[in-house]
Amino acid sequence: MKDKTFTKIFTHEKMPYLELRYSNNTKHYKKHLHDTLSVGMNIKGKTIYTNKDKKYDFEIGMLALVNPNEIHSCNPIDKIPNLYYMLYLDQKWCYELQKTICKEIIDFVPFEKELITDKRFYDEFKLLCENLFSNVTNEEKEEELIIFFTKLFKTYLKEDYNKLSKNEENIFEKIKIYIQENYKDNISLENLSKTFNLNKFYIIRLFKNNLNISPHSYLINLKINEAKKLLKKGFPLADTALECGFVDQSHFHRNFVKIVATTPKEYQLNFVQD
Repeated sequence: MKDKTFTKIFTHEKMPYLELRYSNNTKHYKKHLHDTLSVGMNIKGKTIYTNKDKKYDFEIGMLALVNPNEIHSCNPIDKIPNLYYMLYLDQKWCYELQKTICKEIIDFVPFEKELITDKRFYDEFKLLCENLFSNVTNEEKEEELIIFFTKLFKTYLKEDYNKLSKNEENIFEKIKIYIQENYKDNISLENLSKTFNLNKFYIIRLFKNNLNISPHSYLINLKINEAKKLLKKGFPLADTALECGFVDQSHFHRNFVKIVATTPKEYQLNFVQD
């Protein structure tokens, strides 16, 4: 039986610079262009990817890179059904992110390559797209987006900007202490940006370079570590979730399992002996 064609699109008012398309549409596109940076992948099937005057067999395991205003098309071979993600990013957003990697950048830097064949980037991009369509918070979605594209742009720029200066280390420590002292609050990236008058991309880079996790992940880890202490003391689950600043008990449960690999109740039963 022939698969029913569908197209799903993710957009959100909190992330106006992004659009993500998930589709198995077999229609052929004429050569066209966008004013956005576009990154695409096939999950099933095989297509012919044309960028300017070059043609590529676009297969699973590859990423297609399309710079703003590049003439391109990507069409299935012989109408064989394919399944793909295509993500579109505002050029200005990309430029602001690139600028945190290299201050000398004065305008958006386009990719030199039309294809990436590194399977690690393919797997990470697939996970990013799945997360964007999932029920995780917009805060987490934005952080994962920034982390992925920071890595992608760093690889393209072929420069090592990973080492923190002494001044950056001091800034990082101040932010870390602030989160430690206010972990019960739901501190957002926006909060940190306003509190320290720093670019959101820059804050994420500080955490990734120093701890290899995002600020949000660091905050959640602090909450979970405190929750473990309370559970050992026999605190009820609902009170523990509230005391550690989780939105609700399901939010607490989900994040606890992710980090501890057991439920809060199982953890408490195993460790509270009295």
